[in-house]
Amino acid sequence: MSTILVPYMQQFLGWPHNTAESIYHYFVAAAYAMTVVGGWLSDRFFGRYRTILWLSYGYVLGHAVLAAGDLGFRVPALVVGMILIVIGQSGIKPNLSAFVGDQFRQDERHLLDRVYSWFYFAINVGSATSQLITPWLLAGCAFGAIKLCDRTATAWGFGVPGLLMAAALVIYLAGRSQYVKVPPAGRDPNGFLAVLRTRLADGEDVARKRHGDVAVEGMRSVFRIALVFLPIVAFWALYFQYGSSWFNQAEKMDRDIFGWQMESAQMESLNAILILIMVPSFAYLVYPALERAGLRMTMLRRMGIGMFVAVPAFVSAAMIQRWIEAGGQPHIAWQVIQYVLISIAETMVSVTALEFAYTQAPRSMKGAIMSLWFLTLGTGSLVTSLVRSYVSFSSGSGYFLFWAVFMLLGAVAFAVVAALYKPVAFVAAGEGAQAA
Repeated sequence: MSTILVPYMQQFLGWPHNTAESIYHYFVAAAYAMTVVGGWLSDRFFGRYRTILWLSYGYVLGHAVLAAGDLGFRVPALVVGMILIVIGQSGIKPNLSAFVGDQFRQDERHLLDRVYSWFYFAINVGSATSQLITPWLLAGCAFGAIKLCDRTATAWGFGVPGLLMAAALVIYLAGRSQYVKVPPAGRDPNGFLAVLRTRLADGEDVARKRHGDVAVEGMRSVFRIALVFLPIVAFWALYFQYGSSWFNQAEKMDRDIFGWQMESAQMESLNAILILIMVPSFAYLVYPALERAGLRMTMLRRMGIGMFVAVPAFVSAAMIQRWIEAGGQPHIAWQVIQYVLISIAETMVSVTALEFAYTQAPRSMKGAIMSLWFLTLGTGSLVTSLVRSYVSFSSGSGYFLFWAVFMLLGAVAFAVVAALYKPVAFVAAGEGAQAA
């Protein structure tokens, strides 16, 4: 749905680029911020199965409302639909992968790596397929000059994903008697907020006596990880722009591919396709090759390199934009460069960051770390929204160069934090932290 959000606002509502891009990034920010609420509801009250089920109804209903906007109330439908989808995502995004893990007994844990690989593969195949099909639906289901659903394009563009989600819910419900449904944990007396409250109110010694050394060290580890995550906000501020500023750049490019006119939003599918290729390639080929060459690829080093790789992605975008501003119409293939670079950066930053965080904090702080990670993503998109809303640029190329510099500063800040960071390893028995 997010793939066609900007083109919908610009082409069907007639809103200017800045407004459409700002709303898109506010929507992404809200979607990630609300995942904290969904995770909390699951852990505290309803469990993962019921949270996913109940909030997914909001996801389906949100698409139905957006599709119904064709009846003559597009703006109210957009607002209500986005709110419902944000609510729906809050139940799915923080809980689904953990729910998959719940289905395996302790003696089956060796299968998890394989299962999660297929799970991640399925998500990206679905993402790529959606990013190819929904722009085509919004464009009127065009076959050459013939548009099969021109008058109902909005209903098809938003309705088809909603129908597919409804079908997924039916399948999810069909297996309800077979699932392992882990009950909600309730209030954790040694959770992050409980330990933090005791530490602030009564001091370190009381916190250690009441909650134990591991819980206190875990609480402190969350703050250490937060400091590492903070510069990564810059990466997410750039990353999500493939659905906004990169789309608008593609609109001004030559999109003819052997006689087929590509929709600008379809270019976004390239990211999901590249991630499918890059994640296993880096894990099994690139990182081992670098290690054999004598370059120790620690998790912090991977993330740092990834952030620096994101810089030339926006330099490339700026160069293309300068070409357009000079009166040219470069081919859409030139955008492949920035997509390859941002996908490499995503592979090195995003895939590594959670692995890093889980090794640096005890299992009891997993919920706090997931919340922190989703807030990092949401804050990045929020930064982009604020810049789009309140900062003026004399040219599009200047806009992209601004973000390249912003990313460079973020990468340098991360390098400083990483150099000062002292890794720890929490032992499995729960005895505490040891220097890594």
